[in-house]
Amino acid sequence: MASAQTAGVNGPLTGVPFVHRIVPATRRDDLRQEIQAAHDTGQLSDLIFRNYARIFDCPFPDDCAGARSLIVGAIPHPQSRVAFTWRGSRFTVLVPPSYIRYWQLTRQAEDTLNERLAPIGHWARFARVPQKALAAHSGLALYGRNNIAYVPGLGSFHMLVSYYSSVPCEEDRWLEPRLLERCERCTACRRACPTRAIPEDRTALRQERCITFYSGYSGPQGLPEWLDTDWIECLIGCRRCQIVCPENRAFRRWVEDDWEFSEEETSMLLEGLTGTKVPDAIRAKLDAMGLIEFFGLEECLQMLSRKLAILTARR
Repeated sequence: MASAQTAGVNGPLTGVPFVHRIVPATRRDDLRQEIQAAHDTGQLSDLIFRNYARIFDCPFPDDCAGARSLIVGAIPHPQSRVAFTWRGSRFTVLVPPSYIRYWQLTRQAEDTLNERLAPIGHWARFARVPQKALAAHSGLALYGRNNIAYVPGLGSFHMLVSYYSSVPCEEDRWLEPRLLERCERCTACRRACPTRAIPEDRTALRQERCITFYSGYSGPQGLPEWLDTDWIECLIGCRRCQIVCPENRAFRRWVEDDWEFSEEETSMLLEGLTGTKVPDAIRAKLDAMGLIEFFGLEECLQMLSRKLAILTARR
């Protein structure tokens, strides 16, 4: 194990089983200012800014006093397959990387970090910061034209994790975010996006037109009138721009974690459950998938009811 000093100064920590980078903890202020500037200049809409305010504000937890660095990492993460039975017919839908078991895996990574750091007198705690921006500035990831973070050797099939740490970081390696070289000559993601969320005149995504925003992170918020439900193919989020991306060619068929809902369970989810009436079996599955913790129980149930109504209408 490297010493406490060399671990922070000379790059990634020894023995941590996922690719990562380290920057000074003070860089959280740069992240906050960058997000504010993007909003002020119109690259980030009011709608997005309001919905992600708790992330953009980069809150500093009380138990992180003495943090000297920010650690950002990328954990390999596949697509997940979820099966439903409806009117006697079984069908499957996919969930893109980074949703299923997000918080469970984030805690596992934190535990692993602390196992490595404790012997040298240091700690790590989850950091709620704009992770893509942090990954890009640290040199861990490059941006795709679709505004997704791409990590060498993983493409976009990963989930980002971020932690405050007491490990010193004397070498401040803070880079300008860069676009994948391939993106300069490729338009695959732009052509695949039905909402035109990927503009030609800038690298910043029009997030308010991204299907993921309306079918993923926004929880119970209804779909806008302009969004054609025929464009929705995933249970959560959207994968259209990732699947056509040449950088993901080696990962397109990487699917794991099969989850199964019976016809009775599908019917109950479709009709709309409330948290007080959700059967134990359904709650257990949603909890194992990490969706309750990711969205909140009520928001998760509303989202699944809305998405299943769209998906079953095609059957």
